[in-house]
Amino acid sequence: MKFSMKEKDGRYNLIHSAVSDGNEELGEWIIKTPSTQHAYVPLNEFSAMQLAALAGIDMPETRLVALDTLDNLPAIRLPEEPMAFGIKRFDRQRGLQGTERVHMEDFAQVLAKYPHEKYGSASYDQIGRILYQFSGDAIADAQQFARRLLVNILLANGDAHLKNWSLLYSDRYTPRLSPAYDIVTTSVYMDNERTTALNLAGQKAWYQTSMESYQQWAKKADIPWRLIKPHLDDTLDKARSLWPQALAELPMHEPHKQALREHWQRLHTDFRLLGG
Repeated sequence: MKFSMKEKDGRYNLIHSAVSDGNEELGEWIIKTPSTQHAYVPLNEFSAMQLAALAGIDMPETRLVALDTLDNLPAIRLPEEPMAFGIKRFDRQRGLQGTERVHMEDFAQVLAKYPHEKYGSASYDQIGRILYQFSGDAIADAQQFARRLLVNILLANGDAHLKNWSLLYSDRYTPRLSPAYDIVTTSVYMDNERTTALNLAGQKAWYQTSMESYQQWAKKADIPWRLIKPHLDDTLDKARSLWPQALAELPMHEPHKQALREHWQRLHTDFRLLGG
């Protein structure tokens, strides 16, 4: 479960969007408690997000938060795990009246899809095309989107569906690709998971995806390949040089680390990570 919370002096307090004196109190952190179904999800998400950042992914501050620092939680059942995952809200900003909302819409909203349609009703080609046509910085957002597509495959994240990509309107008018969120190595929880959440140039299979797949994706999204290829190369360079040592030092559950290393060895030769 996840909660919007406000941090003060190392403690986190649940916010109920209360309004006093005409001002709405807003949480500045999303805190995700451990799962009763899957083991060590906070450690997984924190580690995956740290690896993604090392590969050039734009993201907000993340941290692991001790459960005993969370105040006013409802009476929920929690596993015997000590840590929650925290991510700084990027749909908040400081204004004249204190913390203010920043308008954000996920791509299910952008494409007018119901939540239950978040997996099968659109493709990464469509998202790329929209970013390149309408973003306030089309080139930068298309390049960042391509990086994230690759990082999701490298990290065995099969859950990057429509609601896990968003546009942010920091100036109220101009759409930009939001920072990354919800990057998790999902394959350790889903038996025989081997595919992306959406189609990428007509396919989903992780281990069949190659640099040619991304070239076809760029073509379908009407994005010049010359703008994309150097960023994929840089993502790979960073992952190959930085991830093996970083993974060893991150708090991900040890069996999950080993599963991720094995995943790296099964990728197409274009993307295989040899370290670790």
